[in-house]
Amino acid sequence: MSESSWTALAEGHQRVEATTLAAHAELPPRHAPKAAILACSDARVPPSVVFDQPAGNLFVIRIAGNTACPAALASLDYAVSELGVDLVVVLGHTSCGAVTAAASGTCGGHLAPIVAPICEIARRYPGVAVDDLAALNVLNTMDELSAHDGPVGQAITSGAVEVRGALHDLVTGRLRTVTADASTADALAADALAAGTLGVDTGLDALGSTPGA
Repeated sequence: MSESSWTALAEGHQRVEATTLAAHAELPPRHAPKAAILACSDARVPPSVVFDQPAGNLFVIRIAGNTACPAALASLDYAVSELGVDLVVVLGHTSCGAVTAAASGTCGGHLAPIVAPICEIARRYPGVAVDDLAALNVLNTMDELSAHDGPVGQAITSGAVEVRGALHDLVTGRLRTVTADASTADALAADALAAGTLGVDTGLDALGSTPGA
């Protein structure tokens, strides 16, 4: 099975290779991203497809659960200090495996480094649905980026870098912004429990259909 999977990937690369050579000749694509994306590793949410961006436009960090782990923070520090990005997006999604694990209480073992921050949120807001927990997790990651004492946190605090949150709906393909401008996470969670959803009218605004999703 692994050999078959590798063959499929290699054949796909061969199809791309001719196009890449024709487009760039002997020069690599320009690397001048204006945005950095901290996204989940889920194979159904590739940021370049979600945002319809070509190679070189996005600096992408992916980790299951899109949390602000040390490697993610260091990568974002590099994006801000060395590449000069002025926008950081935390990209979560519905039906997230890491969030589902945390919601079900799977918080230890080999998954602990991934789910521990999400488990803390789940314990803080018991009873919140998985997709609402995913939105709260995006908010929490945004807060951790802002509080970070490295370049990305400093740039967000000074206003030099904007941080945005978004949740990608795997069923509809729509992208929704996650904001905490008018409400705290506590209020969002309370609304979610009362209304049965956090993603419709309590901090998430539909942006429209996602190209390529």
